[in-house]
Amino acid sequence: MKLKMLLAVMLVAGIATVSYAKSHFITPGARAGGFGTAFSAVADDLTAIYYNPAGLAYQKDTQVMASLFYIDYPATASDKSPANYMSDKYSTNAAVPFVGFSTKFFYDSVIAAGVYVLGGGGGKLENLPPFIQKVEGQQSYMVYNISLAKQITDKFSIGLGFDAIQFQDKLVAKSDLMGINIDYNRSAFGFQGNIGLMYKPIEKLSTAFVLRSGSYVDVPNEPASSNPSFAEKVCYPLTWEVGFAYDLFEDFTFAASVSQNKTSWTSEKYHDIFQYRVGTEYRATEKLALHLGFFSDPNLIKDEYKDTTYGLTNLDMYNMKYTTIGAEYKFTESLKAGLSFTHSFTNPVTHNGITYKYEVNLGRFDISYKFL
Repeated sequence: MKLKMLLAVMLVAGIATVSYAKSHFITPGARAGGFGTAFSAVADDLTAIYYNPAGLAYQKDTQVMASLFYIDYPATASDKSPANYMSDKYSTNAAVPFVGFSTKFFYDSVIAAGVYVLGGGGGKLENLPPFIQKVEGQQSYMVYNISLAKQITDKFSIGLGFDAIQFQDKLVAKSDLMGINIDYNRSAFGFQGNIGLMYKPIEKLSTAFVLRSGSYVDVPNEPASSNPSFAEKVCYPLTWEVGFAYDLFEDFTFAASVSQNKTSWTSEKYHDIFQYRVGTEYRATEKLALHLGFFSDPNLIKDEYKDTTYGLTNLDMYNMKYTTIGAEYKFTESLKAGLSFTHSFTNPVTHNGITYKYEVNLGRFDISYKFL
């Protein structure tokens, strides 16, 4: 019985590894990604519904935008678990979309709407022993947004957003020999409010403040949840962010921001984290812009929970640093497309004689059209 319970815990921990050991680092937009996601004070495309709704106020043309985000992040181990029968690889990849629309609205304001994925993870354990048939799981946050922005003065704008956040959680874990048969699929909604401010004291400088209220999602009870903290509830973190963008030269912009994610109220195992972002844009020609950026994504886990014997969870390899490169090309005054690539840099971690590696590769592609 103890062995059966131990295996079940290890199976569940494997799914939880990638899904919740990270903050919500899946953010939309190739151009924003190229800026190292330091986009709150730029916010000049439809991804402003996420980064800073106040940026919509300066986008008076009716426009549409579609974006595809591809993520690949395998977590690998140099050997199997300490019990020597668990998987040595957790493989995750997914393509997640962003779709948005905006148009001029009442009293010269701008209204926008969009749908995008903003967190979670999923995948399957590979190289399993014969007596374990399958271990697959998926958790995600799908966001349905509507935003309204208004330019108050030439220098100041404000934006408000409303998010309906759909949490989805699936897990399948089967082992006939051990008598394990976990198979569930649950979904629930929570709601979040956003406020964004943008102030441009001089022509070359833009500053921003964004506050997202966070949300409580009342999910159906699931004792076998892949994250035990989320067996009965899911809390989406409150976040705030400040940032600026400055035109150092005529064709060169530098942007930076810092944010705090209040993840301590989402789980007793998590602490609040700060994220730092910097990015640049070089406008090489009238049609081509090049981007380079960096951002951090630190480990959420409190120190007292880091030393976990089983699985890959709670290890310092989740202290991530990302470098991004990107480009945007304007085909016409109406049509443009963007592409960016992001790669993580983290040190392998040795734990109980096993070395763990966790690398992340992200690709983003945008296409947008303005009805001039």
